[in-house]
Amino acid sequence: MRRVSALPSFGKVVQSLRLRLLASQLLLLTLCLFGCNFAAADPSERAQARMALSSAYLQAGMYPLAMLEADKALAADPELPEAMTLKAIIFLKQGRFDMADRYFQMSSLVAPLNPILSHNWGVSECQQGRFESAFVKFNNAVQFSEGLSRDKSLWLWGDCLIQTEEWAGAHAKMSEALRRQPSFISDGLTLARLKIKLGLDSEAEKILDEVNDSPSVSAQSLWLSVQLAQRQNQDKKKNHWGKMLGLLYSNSAQWRAYQEGAPHD
Repeated sequence: MRRVSALPSFGKVVQSLRLRLLASQLLLLTLCLFGCNFAAADPSERAQARMALSSAYLQAGMYPLAMLEADKALAADPELPEAMTLKAIIFLKQGRFDMADRYFQMSSLVAPLNPILSHNWGVSECQQGRFESAFVKFNNAVQFSEGLSRDKSLWLWGDCLIQTEEWAGAHAKMSEALRRQPSFISDGLTLARLKIKLGLDSEAEKILDEVNDSPSVSAQSLWLSVQLAQRQNQDKKKNHWGKMLGLLYSNSAQWRAYQEGAPHD
């Protein structure tokens, strides 16, 4: 458990992580700009080069440029399902669901069981409230992928099940993913809330302890820990998380609620 005296360095940790992420994205763009073989005689090689650059732009949040390169990839290889899926993902990031659906459909005609297609199509369907369709897509993604990719799909499948209030199913899928991928703890707040809803307070407490002792700590995670400690009559832990809440998020609604002694959000 983190000592309160070390808390002031938290902002520096977050800033460092953000700078590293930005640096990695810029490095990827630079490597592709100098290393992608746009002059390749083989159209499929040109398409793959454009795909690599489009993906780098997408990761950097530069959606118009990502779309431009995806279009160039399709111009080089009009039947490339990965390029169709990439265009769909870019449209999805832009909130253009109709166009995303169109390109997901086009890609599925060529590669219906591609796990990347299934995963992102599942995300799109869930965001649009088409839950049964989303569950089918996530199931395909889980079946035809492995490792980290499989567990990302499993986690988001669980997250989508929460929206239909299928608590037990959501808990099973997210817990399974977390067991294999401890790094998912950075998104553990959702699972902690789910465990509390299912009466699994001790398991929720463990997850919240890890979240609060990581760069993913937030006013929401600390406030939930305060509430859980109060519910379990753990005055020492309640005061500990309350102090962290005041040190890190003194301007938050959660800190104001803590000061007022409010039991709920």
